[in-house]
Amino acid sequence: MYIDVNELDIYQMSLDFNVSKQYIISSIQKYNIDNGYKKINDDRQKELNLNSIPESLRSKYFYHFTHIENLESILKNGFLSTNKKDALGLGHKNVANESIQHRRHEMDVTCSPHGKVHDYVPFYLTTTNPMLLSLVNNKNIDQPFMIFFAIPILKILENNVVFTDASANTSSPPNFYNTPSDLEKLDWDAVDKRGWGSATDDERHKRMAEVLVHQEVPLDWIDTVVVWNEDIKKYVLETFKKHSSHNPTVTYQPFNGRYFYFTKFALGRGSETLVTGPYLLKNKFENAIKKIIDRRVTQTNFKFQNIEDAIDAIDKDFCSIDELEGIFELETVNEVHSENVSDHTKKVVTNLIQNGYFSALSNEDKDIAKLSAYLHDIGKGPKSKWNDGKQKAYADHPADAIPMLERILVEEFEELSEYEIRKICMLVVYHDLIGDIIGNNRSQKELIDLIEDENELNMLIAISLADVSAINFVWTISLNSELPNLIHEAKEALK
Repeated sequence: MYIDVNELDIYQMSLDFNVSKQYIISSIQKYNIDNGYKKINDDRQKELNLNSIPESLRSKYFYHFTHIENLESILKNGFLSTNKKDALGLGHKNVANESIQHRRHEMDVTCSPHGKVHDYVPFYLTTTNPMLLSLVNNKNIDQPFMIFFAIPILKILENNVVFTDASANTSSPPNFYNTPSDLEKLDWDAVDKRGWGSATDDERHKRMAEVLVHQEVPLDWIDTVVVWNEDIKKYVLETFKKHSSHNPTVTYQPFNGRYFYFTKFALGRGSETLVTGPYLLKNKFENAIKKIIDRRVTQTNFKFQNIEDAIDAIDKDFCSIDELEGIFELETVNEVHSENVSDHTKKVVTNLIQNGYFSALSNEDKDIAKLSAYLHDIGKGPKSKWNDGKQKAYADHPADAIPMLERILVEEFEELSEYEIRKICMLVVYHDLIGDIIGNNRSQKELIDLIEDENELNMLIAISLADVSAINFVWTISLNSELPNLIHEAKEALK
């Protein structure tokens, strides 16, 4: 940071260090020059520095997203870098991609004030952030609980701020800058891109150009907090009022003409998160079980006597249940799936019966697992969900299956125990969990928080293996090789 000689007692310092006043002044001036520090609280210097930011960029902001659970700690303890939080022993709910954290911990910042990337609080210049999209698609965060701190780009003029021309996440470091005019070196077409996808990895990383604030961000830098909805807004306002004298604007998207959250707008459901995260999914799962049990008390006129009766009917006619008719011969536009949804479903059922985890189940659990295998992809339908009648890659189909399961299990079955209701809901809603943990970095904690015993673990493994082997045999080999470690850790957690 810049040291102003006019604010120091040079005479006293000369006595303390037994050197001349001129030596102290010259040493401080050299320190400021060598480190590129500039005095910006002087009006003239501020104007000169402001002019170094291209005029077209001066209305922009940079953004930090975090889980709402971290807000109180930020306001009470400071808006701190990772290394400073660790030094102080401060815990926080981490939403970062764990696979890149070691790299950021070791990466050097090559311009003043130097240090490592983890010595800085990170911000992004983009709003449709590929990092957030990855976390959402991997089902590791509940997107509605994410909040965005918006800071005016003019704060780049401060001496404790640097920026990059790409993400600081790769093995090859980005370029680091501390001169505002270097903002022109960023790929602003990539940064400002509104679409979700990136044409290349290079574009994706340029899109995530960062602004890094050394050690701590003053809370009064926060101009605006962007939130998901009114409930989150109320909480943020109350938390600031309770723990801070600073009162930023709290608003929803769009902010500054930009959108932040990934939603189901393409399905006409723009108020819904694109993918349901772990907390909200479990909440929906548990509420569905309760609603099914409560509503079955008054239901009459059932189609099936029990699960075995339903399986016999579906074996003969796939469309025996309305929701299965909704996915019958539903074409899929998906590089992973080569078959229509009903053909894939039938293959999953066949594979299920042939795998060892299924064979080890009781007869009751085998029937539950087989019915669940038939129902596992109903959330991809009905055909009317898709404009052209072709199902696109859609990670949230397990969550979309929940209201369908409520109807099926309430209206179609005369005999159904609470045990059967829980197991069917679990296997349909979480049929992708095991495969995602091993293949897509989904959190293992979600599995530990879900299962009640080893039997539920084995049932989930059985349906996951059946599903994955119906898609890609190589994936099945990888899944089988990683399963022993996952099983061991899950069993240890159950003890």
